[in-house]
Amino acid sequence: MPENRHLRILLGLLYAALALVGLWLAWNYLLPWLLPFLLALVLSALLEKPVGFLTRRLRLPRWGACALCTALLWVGLLALGALAVWRIWYELTSLLGRLPALLSGLPGLERQAEGWVYRLLTALPVQVRQGAAEVLEDLAARALTLPGEWGAALAQRAARAAGALPRAGLFLFTAALATYFTSLSRPKLLPLLAGKIPPRWRRALWEGPGGVREVLGGWLRAQGLLMLITLIQLAAGLLLLRVEAALVLSCLIALLDALPALGSGMVLLPWALFALVRGDVRLCAGLVILFAAVTLVRSALEPKLVGSKIGLHPLAALLAMYVGFQVLGVTGMILGPLAAILLKTLYAAGLLSPGKSD
Repeated sequence: MPENRHLRILLGLLYAALALVGLWLAWNYLLPWLLPFLLALVLSALLEKPVGFLTRRLRLPRWGACALCTALLWVGLLALGALAVWRIWYELTSLLGRLPALLSGLPGLERQAEGWVYRLLTALPVQVRQGAAEVLEDLAARALTLPGEWGAALAQRAARAAGALPRAGLFLFTAALATYFTSLSRPKLLPLLAGKIPPRWRRALWEGPGGVREVLGGWLRAQGLLMLITLIQLAAGLLLLRVEAALVLSCLIALLDALPALGSGMVLLPWALFALVRGDVRLCAGLVILFAAVTLVRSALEPKLVGSKIGLHPLAALLAMYVGFQVLGVTGMILGPLAAILLKTLYAAGLLSPGKSD
C-alpha cells in the first residue's frame, strides 16, 4: 500500500467508486441475464445432500436423483408461492371491501384534526401564524391528492405485472431446468469454476476463517433467520389483534425491519399513535407490546447470529444504505450494506491492497 496518506485515501475513494459503478452495471445488465442460473446454483447447493443420500443409500443414478430432487423442490416452491399469492390476494380484496367502512370514519377524524390545528395556530406567535397556516393548507391539499395518485400507481403496477406473466413463466422454466443441469454437473462444475479464479482470490473467497464466502454466507443466513422470526412474530401478533391484511403487513414490516438504521418501529409506533388518537386503546397497547417483543427478540438474537466480526458501524451502514438508495432505489437499501460488507472483507483479505502480493 502507498505510504502517502492522501494517496491511500484517494485509492480508497477510487475503489469505492469503481465498486459502485460495477454494482450498478451488474444490477442493470448482468443480473437480469444471469439471475435464473444464479438461482439454480444456490438451489443445487441445497439439493446436494439429498442427491448424495439417494445415490449412496438407494443406489439411484445421479441423473435420476437430481431429477427427483429438482422436481420435488420446484413443486414445493411453486405450491408455497401459489399459497402466498392467494393469501395476499385474499387479504387485499378483504381490505378493499372494508375500505368504505374505514373511510366513513374520516369526517369525524377530520373535524377532530381541525380542532387540533386551530388550537395549535392560536397558540403560535402572531409573526409565524400566517406561514404555519399556509404550510398546513398545502399539506392538507397534498393529502387529498394522495389516494388518487396511489390508485393510479397501483393500477399501473398491476397492468405491468400482468404483462410480465409470460416472462415470469419463462424465468421459472429456465431456473428449474438450470437447477437440474447444475445439480447433475455440480461435481465437475465447481472445480472447473474454482480453477478459473486466481489462487490469491480463491484463498480469500473460500479458504480460512473470515473469507468472503463465510462472511457473506453467515450474514445472509443470519439476516434470513432474523427476518423469518420477525415475520412469524408480526403475523402472530397482528392476527391476534384481528388486523385486516395481517400477512401482507407482516411481510412489509419484516422487510423494513431488516433494513439497517430502520426497523419495525417505523410502522408500528406511528400506527399505535394513530390508533390512540382514534380511541382504540386495545390496538394501541397491542402494537406497542408487539414492537417491544420484536425489538427484544431481535436484540437478543442478532449478536449471536450475525457476530461482531461481520457487522458494520451504524454510520457506515447508514451511508451504504443511502448511497445504495441513490444508485439502485429501494433495492439498493438492502444491497448497499451488503456491498459494504463485501468491500470490507475483501480489503481485510488483502485483495484491495495494491501493495500486497502472493
